[in-house]
Amino acid sequence: MTKAPPHSEEDPGTQGTRSWGTVITEKPQSRGVGDLARRVTRRRTELGLSSEELARRAGIDAWFLAYFEQSSDSALTGGALSRVALALDTTPFYLEGGEVDRPPGAGRAGPHPALESLSPEQCEAHLATGGIGRIILSTESGPVAFPVNFVFAGGAVIFRTSDAMVDRISGVVAFEVDQIDEAMSDGWSVLVRGHAGLIEDPEERGAVARLGIEPWAGGARLNLVRIAPFEMTGRVIVQRQSPQPV
Repeated sequence: MTKAPPHSEEDPGTQGTRSWGTVITEKPQSRGVGDLARRVTRRRTELGLSSEELARRAGIDAWFLAYFEQSSDSALTGGALSRVALALDTTPFYLEGGEVDRPPGAGRAGPHPALESLSPEQCEAHLATGGIGRIILSTESGPVAFPVNFVFAGGAVIFRTSDAMVDRISGVVAFEVDQIDEAMSDGWSVLVRGHAGLIEDPEERGAVARLGIEPWAGGARLNLVRIAPFEMTGRVIVQRQSPQPV
């Protein structure tokens, strides 16, 4: 049976060494993964790095990193975490989830920002990635917004929702999605206005089910809603080069 490396106050070593005192010869099996490991894996994937490439950049053992990314009970010491964060172009604070409870965008503006409009094609390209957006509804007490997991397919925004929510969604609605890069102080946003309605045709429901919409909120969210856009606008903040002196 594989014996997991114990937590240690020592670093997990440099490339090609073992400092935990236990040599492990079997490949670890996948199991529940901890939050830190998930964030490391996600950031590594965003940068297009393999586990071996990250280990080489951080100067830690490749086998240990592979074990860490699959394990729910392994940890990185302070020194190793700092090197992994540096190799991933982020901070230990971010990898440990320190920014989860604060809204994005608290940093300073870039040195030469410019606000530009997105074309309809660019808006659709951003929507096509799916993810989490906000549906904005009109109510008797004023507009309200709810985050939903969505996909963009067939030129429409599609999401799943509960029975309690579906009664509030009808007619013209708005839908917004955005993304920012705090390190570069730039980002984009897309705003859709369209007619919302339930998808009730069995064949259509079957086709949408294959898109794999998984609401993070959980629960019985069996109603499929489609927003057919009649207006789509977007904006992007970019950083320009500093103006040349005359």
